[in-house]
Amino acid sequence: MYEKSLLVKAKTYIKFGIIVVLFFVLCNNTLAIEKNVIISKLVENGFENIRIKLDDSRILIAYENRVYRFEVEALTEVLKIVVPLIDDREELVLIPLNRKIPIVKFVSSLKNCRDYLENKIDAKKFVEDTDIRINADKEYKLLLDEKENNSSNFKFDIVLKPQLKFEFGPYSNPIIAQINLAPDIRTGFWKGMRLSYEQIIPLYNEFGTRGDSVRTGMVTLNQTFRLPNALFISATMGVFSNNRYGVDLETRKYFGEGNFSLTGNFGVTSFIDFSGTTRILYSDQFLITGSIGAEFRIEKFDLTIGASAGHYLQKDNSIRFDINREFGEIEIGFFAIRAFENVTNGGFTLTVPLFPSKYWNPNFVRLRTAENYSWSYTVKSNTYDLIGMRYNTGNRINTFIEKLNPSFIKNRFNKITN
Repeated sequence: MYEKSLLVKAKTYIKFGIIVVLFFVLCNNTLAIEKNVIISKLVENGFENIRIKLDDSRILIAYENRVYRFEVEALTEVLKIVVPLIDDREELVLIPLNRKIPIVKFVSSLKNCRDYLENKIDAKKFVEDTDIRINADKEYKLLLDEKENNSSNFKFDIVLKPQLKFEFGPYSNPIIAQINLAPDIRTGFWKGMRLSYEQIIPLYNEFGTRGDSVRTGMVTLNQTFRLPNALFISATMGVFSNNRYGVDLETRKYFGEGNFSLTGNFGVTSFIDFSGTTRILYSDQFLITGSIGAEFRIEKFDLTIGASAGHYLQKDNSIRFDINREFGEIEIGFFAIRAFENVTNGGFTLTVPLFPSKYWNPNFVRLRTAENYSWSYTVKSNTYDLIGMRYNTGNRINTFIEKLNPSFIKNRFNKITN
């Protein structure tokens, strides 16, 4: 009788154990199915470098957007895709990436997201109950053990960019112009890396015969790093704008909510010119340039005020002041420069988005337009007056952030009407 009782208990324990195992297997399968469905939908819509982690109370998603021109629009689309597929989580954490590097974190309750998408609350209320911060280190580390889906490695973009140059000429020809088309081939092979080759095709030119030839533009190899506590480092080598070639190093540290930053730049470059039809002109006499600066963002107005001091391409030691305001994707900026040699200059910059706002999904090779066109006008154009002049590497950290500053995201949502 005693042995029979033990046998009954043993069978009971075995059945209970089987039920527990089946429960956990079913739960894990449910989680896997839910994760795979979300990944499939994001990939279908062109998002890359996707990592997802599910736990009992929240879902963490890292993604990279190379489909939508405007990052806030991409963030909204991810919400529309993901939120309807999540049933029993309390919190959603989104981490937008650029070249597989986290930029910000976007944390909101699922209830808040659903109420916004169902028009139960407006965008202002939605963003008030959402935590957006530039420090995403802790959350992104939780995703590193998760599989990366739809990698952006070894995919090539042919990016069509316009180039326009204007100067005031003599009375007989008051405006001298140059218009070029500059296809730019871009790709990346690993995290933070970008290889870029630009070819300049002249369409209209009044700046001399050297501008009439098809020629090489910027050719760069860049590696960008993000270190803990929102410290970014960008190292670039190759051929830059303003007929310079060499190496460039930039670092930028963001503080608090990302509204204040300190930056430093160091470059060793020399002259190079591809405009000739028979040979390349270059110099092996290198110039060291560098600057340090600070920027402060006034959150209410999407207004950034900056000041920097350094040694620039004209071998001048100058102080530069910048003020820039963003109106969505449009940016207008003004700058003033004062050299220690008592020379002054200034001007303005204008950046406008280019059509279309959505590109084809990334593939092995893709043709698309550049995100925007930026034009700069300097009041004094004489060589002696070109103080504070800097080359462009195409990889500055302030553009790497891709309009994902937390305060900018909040302001754009505040201006959205459901």
